[in-house]
Amino acid sequence: MQQSSRPCPADIPLCCYGNRPQIVTTMGAPTGHRLGHPCPALIHIECHMCQKATVPSPSLAITELRWTDPTLDQLLIPISHLTRARAEVLAGLPKQAA
Repeated sequence: MQQSSRPCPADIPLCCYGNRPQIVTTMGAPTGHRLGHPCPALIHIECHMCQKATVPSPSLAITELRWTDPTLDQLLIPISHLTRARAEVLAGLPKQAA
C-alpha cells in the first residue's frame, strides 16, 4: 500500500485549535484483500494530535462530511483502527463485474 497526505484546506474546520489535520489517500490492497474485488483509493482525514480519523471512503466529499458534521461523530475512529476499517470498507464494496 502507498499513502500520500496533504493539509486540509482552510474551509475544513480544525478538530482543536493548533492541530493540523491531514487528508490522507491510501492506494493499494491491504494484506488479505481478496483477488478480483475492487480496490479503489480510499481517503480519510486524520489528526495525530487528537489520535482520531474518519472511516475511510472512496469519496473526498463523504470524507469531508464525516469530519465536519457533528451528527456523524460515530464515523470518527481512533487512528489505530484505520487498518481494520480500511479492510472492512473494501470488503463491503460490490464485486466487480467480470
